[in-house]
Amino acid sequence: MRSRAPEAGGTFLSAAQLATLRALCARFIPGPPDDPDPGALEAGVPEYIDLMLGMFERSPVPLFAGGPFSLRDGGGPNAFADFLALDAIDERVWRTRIEGSRGLPEREWNGPVAGLQATYVAGLARLEGSAQRLFGRAFSALSAWQADTLARSALGELREFLGVAFRHCVEGMYGPPEYGGNRGRVGWSYTRWPGDHQPGGYTPDEISLPDPDQREAAERAARLAAARVSKSGDAPGKRGA
Repeated sequence: MRSRAPEAGGTFLSAAQLATLRALCARFIPGPPDDPDPGALEAGVPEYIDLMLGMFERSPVPLFAGGPFSLRDGGGPNAFADFLALDAIDERVWRTRIEGSRGLPEREWNGPVAGLQATYVAGLARLEGSAQRLFGRAFSALSAWQADTLARSALGELREFLGVAFRHCVEGMYGPPEYGGNRGRVGWSYTRWPGDHQPGGYTPDEISLPDPDQREAAERAARLAAARVSKSGDAPGKRGA
């Protein structure tokens, strides 16, 4: 089910669909001014989802990142950005998941499959329809409380779609940036997770010693352990006396 996207649209979604998706992602993980930390829009999460839906429009298909290291902080080429070629089985399985079975016998070994493309096209349309019915305007034009009210009161197929979209929103926020989300590694930076940053790696002390904010607790635990060992060392002499 291909959604022909105009020039202002994305890889798969049209401009209007992408606007609705952006508004939805902004409510799932808000950023400024609602939250001081970067949110889904700052991380490029809607674009990540759109690229996922249209992955077979790209060559190579951005599905399985290479490796073993990203070297994204320097030291060589980023092997994560070199996506692996799909074999025939992988391509069939993932085309079925993304595009649906489309009535093709080789994709319907377990029955018809709607696919994520159809899920998003239908889900975004339901979201728009609900916004128009409840508030008389597009979902992207709703205030924060209106959008949140709509999402919390959703039932049935719309509620199921929101669950799917939320999971993908989290993936795009905190996953490796090579897949199109976590732009500028903002999902890692505000959670204070350094991510993979070869070739710097960790020093021997960083591996073997506790972090500064844990050092006092670790030293206290070591002293208690030493005291227990000392006590247990006195016990045999007492028993043998």
